[in-house]
Amino acid sequence: MVTETFFAVLVTDMQRAIAFYSSALAAQVKFSSPGWTSLMIAGVRVGLAHPGTPGPTGLHFAVADLKQASAAIERAGGRCDAPVEVAPGVIIACATDTEGNGFTLRG
Repeated sequence: MVTETFFAVLVTDMQRAIAFYSSALAAQVKFSSPGWTSLMIAGVRVGLAHPGTPGPTGLHFAVADLKQASAAIERAGGRCDAPVEVAPGVIIACATDTEGNGFTLRG
């Protein structure tokens, strides 16, 4: 059901953040724009999000079927908010596990 796991962190200076992660952690830039940059670090995707970019920071799971994934979370005892479109074609649902930890599903 999950097709990818990634983390998103908030940055104020995209170019400075890209330079830092590239230099300090050998990150490879997979995609870059002023609002969002995708890096690969040791096989894990890390997104750099500029303030004002839609969507929360933190742990994210890309899923093949957002409705199915949301239902599975609810069945397992977690909670899942209704999906919202945060940018054209980008639909997310904020979820909480049984311990109160939040994460995002991206359809």
